[in-house]
Amino acid sequence: MKLSRSAPRLSPKKILLVQLRRIGDCILCTPAIRALHEKFPDAQIDFLAEYPAEETLRYHPLISKLWVAPTRGLSSTIELIRGLRRERYDFVVDFFTNPRSAQFVFFTGAKVRAGLKRRGRTWAYNHHFIEEEEDRGLYAADLRLEMLKLFDVPSSSRALEIYSDSQDDAAQTKAGKLIDKLTGVVVAVATGSANAAKRYPADLTAQVIELLRASHLEVVLTSGPGEQEFAQRILNRLARPVPHFADARVPDLAALYRHCALYVGPDSGPKHVAVACGIPTVTIFGPGNPNNWNDFANPKNIVLFPPCKVRPNCVELECVKLGHLPMITPREILAASLKLILE
Repeated sequence: MKLSRSAPRLSPKKILLVQLRRIGDCILCTPAIRALHEKFPDAQIDFLAEYPAEETLRYHPLISKLWVAPTRGLSSTIELIRGLRRERYDFVVDFFTNPRSAQFVFFTGAKVRAGLKRRGRTWAYNHHFIEEEEDRGLYAADLRLEMLKLFDVPSSSRALEIYSDSQDDAAQTKAGKLIDKLTGVVVAVATGSANAAKRYPADLTAQVIELLRASHLEVVLTSGPGEQEFAQRILNRLARPVPHFADARVPDLAALYRHCALYVGPDSGPKHVAVACGIPTVTIFGPGNPNNWNDFANPKNIVLFPPCKVRPNCVELECVKLGHLPMITPREILAASLKLILE
C-alpha cells in the first residue's frame, strides 16, 4: 500500500471515517477507530455508515457522532451533505470508495480527503491509497490499518469490538429470555446469508445441528430479517425442534453471542459480530479469498472452505452451480466445533 502523494503532518480536531454497505465491513473498521483515538486522543471521531450496518457501531465509546446515509430520497441526501459540511472535518478517510461514498467525502470540504484509487472517483479525494499486489490477500481489518499507517497512525491491537447491545434493553431481554431456558453449553448456528453462494444447504445445516446435539451441546438457530423461509426449511428437517432466535438484528445477536460458547455458520455479518463478542467461530466459507474476511492469526477462528480452481477470482453464480459448499461435510464442521469447544 502506498499514497499517491506525501502525507501531511496531521493534528486533526475532527475526523470522519466512511464505510458504507455491509455489517461485517463496519465491524472490521473498529481496530482503525481505536488506532486513530490512540494517535489523536483529543480528536472527535465520527463515522458514516448505512442501515443496518450502522447498528454495529451504536454506543461505540470512541465515536462521537454516527451518521446514517439515507438509502433513498434526494432531500435526505442533501440534508446529510449539509450536516457533514457543517462539521468542518480536518481528516476524512473513505474505506469503501464507491461512487456514492466519494460524493459524500468530496462535499465535506475537508482539507485531507483520502480514499482508494478507483477509476472515475479520484476527483473526490486529494490523497489516494494505491493497492499493491500483496495488499489483495490482507485481512480486511489489517488493510484499513495499513491505510492509516501511511498517515503515521500506528496500531496496537487488531481485535474487533461491538457495543450495540450494551444499552439496548430490548436486545438484552430478547436474548435473556432464550438463554434462561437453556442449561448446557450453547452453540449458535446461523441460517446463512441472503447470498445463495454463501449459504450452506438446509439439509446439511440440519445434520450439523443433529451432530452437535448428539455431542450434548445446546443449539440455537439464528436468522435475520428475510431469512425465515430458509430457517424453516432447516427446522423441518430436524428430529426435534431447537430454539429459533428469529428476526435477529445486530444488537440481538451481540446480546445472544455473549452467552454462547461457539458460532457456526457462513462468512456473513453475524460471523463478524460473533468474533467481536470474543467467542470462537467455525466459518463455512464460500466464494472469494478467505484471507480477506478471516483472521487466520486468531486461534479461536477455524475457516472451512472447499477446493476451487479459480479462487480467489470466484464467480458467485458459477460457485452455486458447481455446488462447492456441500463439499464441506457436516462431520468436518462438527470436528472443528468440538476442537474449539474442548480447547
